[in-house]
Amino acid sequence: MKIDNSPDARPQSGLNQADVVFEELVEGGITRYIAVFHSTDADVVGPVRSGRTSDLVILTNLNRPLFGSSGGNSGVLADLNEANLSNVIENRAPGAYYRDNSRDAPHNLYTSTAGLYGANPGDAGEPPHLFRFLGPTETPAASQPVSSVDVQVGNDRTTWTWIGTGWERTVNGRTDVDDSGAPLRFTNVIVQFTNYGVSSADANSPEAEAIGNGEVWVLSGGKMTTGTWSRPAKDDVTVYQDGTGQEIGLQPGRTWIALTPPGRASAG
Repeated sequence: MKIDNSPDARPQSGLNQADVVFEELVEGGITRYIAVFHSTDADVVGPVRSGRTSDLVILTNLNRPLFGSSGGNSGVLADLNEANLSNVIENRAPGAYYRDNSRDAPHNLYTSTAGLYGANPGDAGEPPHLFRFLGPTETPAASQPVSSVDVQVGNDRTTWTWIGTGWERTVNGRTDVDDSGAPLRFTNVIVQFTNYGVSSADANSPEAEAIGNGEVWVLSGGKMTTGTWSRPAKDDVTVYQDGTGQEIGLQPGRTWIALTPPGRASAG
């Protein structure tokens, strides 16, 4: 599900229930989220916004997941029809979406996981394993303790701080919270350094180059492991490896993936 992250969209709903959240760069230095739900339901998800061609690159290795958004421009919609995604965007499944009149449009479109599952056209596939999770006594061999990491995908400066049980997010120095007032906290944070090109659907829209390889920082258990990410083809799951070539293990739990332009992160 595509979720708005402009200042007027905050606080969002459903991010603390998502198994995985991707943060991607869109126009004007704003970012948007792709919230992936699998093990936990969310009664409210949003605000929902439109898709970008980056989404089709990022998600095509999930074996045809349900994909929801408020729509997209004609180029994005044409590409979506050809992508390995099950289309449940607003105009395909209008009954799964609603407007919250207490908020200003366009930051007031919402859905729920139940609504999206109910709109399933029956062509979605079983998801692959995205990560290697550590066993109870395991720890990444090449990790080092860190207290916080600053990450800047777009214009906002975000910081992930280790609080002993997970990583808590601040935006421009203020705790980032959901609609219930709960801070955004994730078990793992992956800073996947990603170049951006130009979208074929909109010359003003960046497109994440999420197929290929690059540097990665993996935050898990109060430690950071540096290494590389690799995804040779669109149907391949991204693999995260440390400097010795071993796959980096994560603590079992929810994971945030920041598709960060190179050079825009620092560890404290």
